[in-house]
Amino acid sequence: MATGSLAMVDARPALDLDPIGRRAAQAAVGLTIGSATALAAFFAVGEPWGTLNDSLSICLAWATVPIAVDVARRHPASRLLALGVVVDLIGVATTTIFTSLLISRRMTFEDSLQPILTGQALIGTWLILAGVWARSDPASRRASMLGITGGAGLIATAAGIATGGMKSPVAAVGFVAALVGTTGAYAMLGRDRSRRHRRA
Repeated sequence: MATGSLAMVDARPALDLDPIGRRAAQAAVGLTIGSATALAAFFAVGEPWGTLNDSLSICLAWATVPIAVDVARRHPASRLLALGVVVDLIGVATTTIFTSLLISRRMTFEDSLQPILTGQALIGTWLILAGVWARSDPASRRASMLGITGGAGLIATAAGIATGGMKSPVAAVGFVAALVGTTGAYAMLGRDRSRRHRRA
């Protein structure tokens, strides 16, 4: 079976989640908004908002794991989704390790920034893989496109900062795309789409 094929074993939308994955997606929405708010407050007034943003970023990274595993579990024949789980786990681990080192002051902001951004880019890669896999399902198309947008934004943010620094316009555009795309994707994934699908 080709990795991009969409083999539906039931009538549910491709990206419909079970309760644990759905709750993780709902939590991811709040964590994304909270992290962005804390980051804005940090740039405006400084600490403790930076540390709060870092802590929320770790929680947000871990919230993606039940989502990735849930989708892959429902479609075990998809090697693309299985690859996405592995990539996501590496990204989550990288984000957690280096953000924790930053919070504990064992690494400086400058030294930890690129590894953390690399971890975020890997999480973005998972979003793209899942979105590309599900894009052919009409019921999941909006969520998949939002996920692809958010994932591409995470990668663009990391690449922009790596090549042009914190003031990179590529990073700025990537940040906006990541914020809008991931928030929208997680919000749609957090809905009980199967119940509405059965009523249709």
